[in-house]
This record gives sequence, structure tokens and C-alpha cells, in this order.
Amino acid sequence: MPQRAVASIALLAFGLAALRLDAAVGPDANWPQWRGPHGLAVSSETGLPTEWTPSANIVWKTEIPGRGHSSPIVWGDRIFLTTSLKGEQVPGRKAPVHPGFDLEPGYVHPDSTDVNYRHTLKVLAVDATSGRIVWERTAYDGVMFDDRHRKNTFASPTMATDGRLVFAFFESLGLYAYDFHGHLQWRAELGPIIKAGLGPGTSPVIFEDLVILLCDQEMGTGSYIAAFDRATGKRMWRTERTNRRSWATPLLVRAGDRTELVTSGAESVIAYDPATGRELWRANGTQSHPIPSAVAGHGLVFVSAGSQAKRALAIRLGGSGNVSDSPSIVWRYNKGTAYVPSPILYGRYLYLMTDTGLLTCLDAVTGERLYEGGRVPVPATFTASPVAFDDRLLLTSEDGDTFVIKAGPAHEVLRTNSVGEPVYASPALANGRIYIRGERHLFAIGAGKR
Repeated sequence: MPQRAVASIALLAFGLAALRLDAAVGPDANWPQWRGPHGLAVSSETGLPTEWTPSANIVWKTEIPGRGHSSPIVWGDRIFLTTSLKGEQVPGRKAPVHPGFDLEPGYVHPDSTDVNYRHTLKVLAVDATSGRIVWERTAYDGVMFDDRHRKNTFASPTMATDGRLVFAFFESLGLYAYDFHGHLQWRAELGPIIKAGLGPGTSPVIFEDLVILLCDQEMGTGSYIAAFDRATGKRMWRTERTNRRSWATPLLVRAGDRTELVTSGAESVIAYDPATGRELWRANGTQSHPIPSAVAGHGLVFVSAGSQAKRALAIRLGGSGNVSDSPSIVWRYNKGTAYVPSPILYGRYLYLMTDTGLLTCLDAVTGERLYEGGRVPVPATFTASPVAFDDRLLLTSEDGDTFVIKAGPAHEVLRTNSVGEPVYASPALANGRIYIRGERHLFAIGAGKR
């Protein structure tokens, strides 16, 4: 029997088991990828907890070995995440030579580190009910291809799942597919992906039978986007790009009778046909390193960045060719954006957030500013991106404080909660609980638990 047929039968059998596992929950009760259902960081659940402390409403906490900024994903009673464990030093191991903005070789970021150590990259499955680690698998053990930023990790891309397989992306070290029992189904080689010694960040997305990866690097040479068959790992298409290094995750958006795969970039924002990799439209880019991921709604996609320049713009979906001018560019806003955290769209309102937690609320359709400079009650720095549910936004700081913000056109902080340790990953909302990955532990937060 052909290999693909065998793989399809196996996936079908396991898919039935996964459907039974998930039979009791609705279609959006899972949190299957970076920023959850549809990649928008919004949960339709009600009744999620809004108050917790290190000693109250924590259902369980589980120690996670190593370091990783990958956010937890949830399907049924399983949580998946990745981690990196630092090993022994490798004398003489050096990073690749990086070009600067002037394209001359020799750029070295002052915060680059760790290429001269071995690392073990692992995938973990956690029982969502008890917090028990069900299995852990070593995806890779050895030397790294490049440095990472001192605040980054080699396990920062968030996993994705279709309910049958889970996909872990470690950039230069490959894309791995495991079943829910921890059996490796396939591994795809990607070759070097170099990002100025700053480390990985962009996460995989799933479209129909494909796993799609954005692999922008350096100053644009060698950048591409590619899709792999999720049953076999075979590469199905690859489209070359000229955009410089990116950490933003692509967004799949429905536009009329088609789906668009929108990628944020400093030089250009490009939408592709996710089935083929064919370019549909492009617009002028963010002019800054694209770390925040896009969000979409109301027939628009919203992209932002905040490194070299502060930029947010709303682009009308469904276009073709170059759409860099009106009416496709509906509005622009040139302040209030973050270097790292992504914006969030909740109902009619688009919330931009700085790395210190200042919020700007815009009317998503018109770009009208409703408020700006909304503050959290204590000084804070943010790496995690906001999530939303039940007319509330959750902003989680690097100190482990989660600020509950009232959604709407007026800024109001409802409560401050804490898990008692630093947090860099974004929360997951699923099955009546909030899952927060701290620096050392994974926390499950539920109402009325001690």
C-alpha cells in the first residue's frame, strides 16, 4: 500500500479517537495554535476566572524543565508546549556571519548568546485535568545553528495541532510532527534560517491538509514561505520572498469566497493563496521588524510593528496586485505600537499595546482614536500578547502580573492578578480554564480552586 495511503488511514483512525476525546467541547473550546482559534486571541467562552493569586484559584501548577517562550496550546485534555535545555559548552563554536542594515558582513547584536553550547529541544504533553506530564520527547540534541537574543529561547515558536497530530517548529532544526501519544510521525528539514543571532519566534499555521511556515531571514536573502503535507511532511509548495527577518506568525483570513494567508513584513505586507503559495496582493510594509502578529475582522486585516518605527495600518481584504494606496489602505496610525506584543481586535475595537503596557483603543473600521495612554497600575514590561474573553482583556507582564482590563471605548483596570513568577509566553484559554506558562511552571487557573 502506498505510504501516503497508510498515513491517511492512520490519521483517520487517530482522528476518530481525537473526536471522541473532544466530543464534550465546542469547536472554539480548544486553543490549537498561537493566539488560539483563528489566531485572534479571543475566546467565546464565558465564566472563565478573573481573579487569582499564587495561593488561590490555581488548580495546579507543574514544573517545566528548561526554558521556552512557546505558549501552551490545548486540545481536549492535552496541553502541548516545547522547551530548551542548555547543555555543555562547545569550545570554538561560532555563529554565522550576519549582514547589517548596510548589507556589509560582520553585524553582531550585543545581546546575542549561546551558539557555543549544546541544547536539547523537547516537546511535552501535559494532562489538562491534573497537570501531570504525560510524555516528553527529545526532538533534537546538539549544537545550535545560530545565537539567540538573551531574552529569547530556542523553543519560542508555539506549536499547532489539528486534533490528530501536533507540530513543533524549531526553525533551522526542523519541523516535527507527533501524534497525541508522543510517536514521531515525520520530520521536515528546512535548512538554515538566520535572524541576526536573535533566535526563533514565528509559529506554524494549519490550512486544510497543510502546515505553513514563514521563514524570513537576515536582510531578505533566502527568505521564503512554504507548506508541508501534514500527514507526511512532504513539501507541497515554496514561494521565495525578499522580506527581511520576521518573527510575526502568518494569519489565515476568510475574504469573500477565498481564504487569504496574510504575512506581515517590514518591506511589504503580502497575502497568498494558502493552497498554492501564489501571491494575491501586496501593500507597503510596517517599516519596522515585524514581530507582532496580524489580526483581522470587519473585512480588514490589521498589522503593526514598533522597532525602528511605530506603525499600524488597516488593509482591506480581497484585493489583487499592489494595494498600497486608498481605498485598500483604510487608515494608518503611527504611535502606540509594541516591539513584541501583538495587537488584539475585540468586537469593533482594536487595541494597540506598547511594551510597557500603554493601551490605545481605536475604532477598527474608521481608525478613530477612542483613547490612548491607558495605563496599568504598576510599572511593567510585556512580552506576552493580550487575550480576550467575556468583555475583558488580559495583559500579562514579565513580572507575572495579569491585568484585567474592561473592553470598550473607556479604559478601566478591573483587577491585578499574579502567578508569582516571570511570564514571557501568552496565555491560553480553554475548557473553562486559563493556562499561563511561567518561567518555571505551567499554571492552570480555575474559579473557586485552592
